[in-house]
Amino acid sequence: MLTRLSRWVILWIDTPMWTQNLGIARTLIAVTGLATLAFNSMDTLIRPGAGIDVVPNCAGPARISAWCVVDPVDNSWMQILCILILALAASGWRPRLTAIPMWWVLFSNQASFTTVDGGDQVAAVLALLLIPVSLTDSRRFHWRHLSAAGLVGSGIYAGILARVTLVVIKVQVSFIYINACLSKLSVAEWLDGTSIYCWLRDPLFGPVGPLRQATDAMMLDPVLVASVTWGTLMLEFLLGISLFLPQRTKYVLLPLGVAFHLGIAVTMGLWTFAFAMWGALLLSLWPQGRLLYAMIMTARRIVEAFPRSASGLHDLSRPAGPPN
Repeated sequence: MLTRLSRWVILWIDTPMWTQNLGIARTLIAVTGLATLAFNSMDTLIRPGAGIDVVPNCAGPARISAWCVVDPVDNSWMQILCILILALAASGWRPRLTAIPMWWVLFSNQASFTTVDGGDQVAAVLALLLIPVSLTDSRRFHWRHLSAAGLVGSGIYAGILARVTLVVIKVQVSFIYINACLSKLSVAEWLDGTSIYCWLRDPLFGPVGPLRQATDAMMLDPVLVASVTWGTLMLEFLLGISLFLPQRTKYVLLPLGVAFHLGIAVTMGLWTFAFAMWGALLLSLWPQGRLLYAMIMTARRIVEAFPRSASGLHDLSRPAGPPN
């Protein structure tokens, strides 16, 4: 029993932890806050709202927010500084040095801004949970894939800390999805299959222009409406229990989850939410992988196969023998 447990622990620790996918996830999380700051004015982000008379919010932990340590007249300079911090973190340079500043900026946005969405909140939480993993990351750029051999230079305890932290992140991401699924079950429109119809036709959240015309036409099909509505519930449920699913199932859920959040971004304009959740999906479903490498190799195989296919078609077009 102890021998089998020891072998499992060794295998668990030897699995690469500071991977290319971990770096991609960090970049996506940093881009969440970067897009918020780069494409919005401070007057839009920090403004009075319902029940919010004093802005920015500096109560409690928000006192350490970037927008509370400077005078409001200096917000434009702080905005530039925060954009530079997130751009540096997104570039992948020295995760050890950028981890805490990245979290500080994302926390500041979530804590002090009036107009935030779920993406800003998810990004702040994941950035906090990623700090132990990033502080034990010895890579110069997080785009490299540090194999198990790199564990020797980082230390066995660093490896254990990073591995345990990734498990905590997986639990957090699973909770986000299972909570999203279960909370919808108390809403009649989700149960009867009409919720997607309501959301896509909502004047505030629904699409506009030609896309609105296309979705309106699609929503005329009751089977399609019910399939998308109940399919959303099923996908969120499967992502919520992904901790207990085999890795081959997670490989299938990953592109489905990416497409799901891409659809939300295109139809409702929630792009920062999509960036945050794409990073969360990578950390939850495939943190040990090399996504960029896999994409490059797939593209290379397609390019190499295309000339052979074209050559085969060219040969088939030739006559079998000399003309009569």
